[in-house]
Amino acid sequence: MKRILLIATGGTMGMQMVEEGKFDPTSFVDEIFSFIPNLSHVAKIDVLCPFSMDSTDIGIPQWQELAQLLYSNMDNYDGFVIIHGTDTMSYTACALSYMLSNLSKPVILTGSQRPLAALRTDARTNLINAIELAIGAISEVCIYFANKLFRGNRTKKISIDEFDAFSSPNYPPLATVGLNIERIAPHRRPNGLIRLEEKFDNRVLGLIASPSLNPLYWQTLLETDVQVVVLKAFGAGNLPLGNQSLIPVIEGCTQQGKLIIICSQCMEGACSLDLYEGGQRARAAGAISAGDMTFEATLVKAMFLLGLFDGNVQRIRHHLSISIAGEISSHSGPN
Repeated sequence: MKRILLIATGGTMGMQMVEEGKFDPTSFVDEIFSFIPNLSHVAKIDVLCPFSMDSTDIGIPQWQELAQLLYSNMDNYDGFVIIHGTDTMSYTACALSYMLSNLSKPVILTGSQRPLAALRTDARTNLINAIELAIGAISEVCIYFANKLFRGNRTKKISIDEFDAFSSPNYPPLATVGLNIERIAPHRRPNGLIRLEEKFDNRVLGLIASPSLNPLYWQTLLETDVQVVVLKAFGAGNLPLGNQSLIPVIEGCTQQGKLIIICSQCMEGACSLDLYEGGQRARAAGAISAGDMTFEATLVKAMFLLGLFDGNVQRIRHHLSISIAGEISSHSGPN
């Protein structure tokens, strides 16, 4: 029988009802099999709880702890399932996909919109299917939610209260689960020995362009130690050029050795700085495009590359468009 390591980190799935309509996020590791007794028929499952917290508090230290745990147990299990809160699940999936090169086993993050202990819940189906998929052959960091298996670093949370809470805007699901498991998109395969890279640098800031934004507010960037800014621009990467122009700020950041990466506020499509004058002027000022990466994938990749290259921003400029784990399409480079 296949062996699965189930890693519980907190989130809605593990919350226990303390009174009608109120839930307490206490540990549920000892009660998983009482809620879903037939899990033992799917695989031999060991359960670990390295930490338990709201996913909004999960960041670099927890990503590193999870990656180390996965790396050290890679030879002991056939697959891994991580129970995680939904709010930052996409960020964690991105981080793990970058940290674990040449992954040869499935690593599947899942969670739920309602607790496992609730009567009407998506938790049971999500957990059972994630475990079944983890004994398969898809050797990637994935997110499983609502009958779809996604490449983790392509996902976004799109709904607060729908069971179908995640989407993969620019890459199809790896598989769908119904009566049968149907493979759709090709999955990645290792081309060498697994390698763990743990360094991150959090001198990265995410910002959003908005109408009538006073560019003077952005000037404070020049006074901080922020090295990379991920800017969500309009449409395909367009920025205002009138009184609210951010081009002088981009120029100032570039002169100081900082990097502006532009992605789109739109859900689908690739950012292209060629299409409109705002994007062209931003590129001339030193900005680069995130291509078709999600904001989550871009932000975490910037932190990862900044750590990997010991703060060398220019190396990020040259490596951002190179795929680490399938997070960017080859045709959507930094134009």
